[in-house]
Amino acid sequence: MKHTNCFRKLAAACVAFALIAPSAYPAIDGITMPPDDGKLRIIVFGAHPDDCEIQTGGTAAMWAKKGHHVLLVSVTNGDIGHWKEAGGALALRRRDEVKKAHQILGVQGVILDNHDGELLPTLEIRRALTRLIREWKADVVISHRPNDYHPDHRYTGVLVQDAA
Repeated sequence: MKHTNCFRKLAAACVAFALIAPSAYPAIDGITMPPDDGKLRIIVFGAHPDDCEIQTGGTAAMWAKKGHHVLLVSVTNGDIGHWKEAGGALALRRRDEVKKAHQILGVQGVILDNHDGELLPTLEIRRALTRLIREWKADVVISHRPNDYHPDHRYTGVLVQDAA
């Protein structure tokens, strides 16, 4: 627990150094912010709804069961990538699927409204991911590798690497 407090103090110092007040970041919509209880705050980024749940679901459930706070973030809304469906209907279906998965895993989740298949490593998206990491007060940040075969995965990895 001493390491967790050191990481939080270091993060706070970095935020102060950058002249960005933590209170400048609003609460994450739809997310209950965890208490400062000494437990880890883990944030996992995936490119699409289901990436985090498939790749880290078991580990996320284990951490949550131990009392740690886990937030899964989909950087795109999942509106393409299905052989039969696309658009808003698919995005809503995938949102509902991961919402059920989050309940089963005992974690929280967020889906950002970037189009599937069109993700680029822009400053605007990097700033949004930075805000999520800071607002969650993350001790652990996990994402795709920045050299993944899929452009959305690759750019998510690059964005998170730069944001973290």
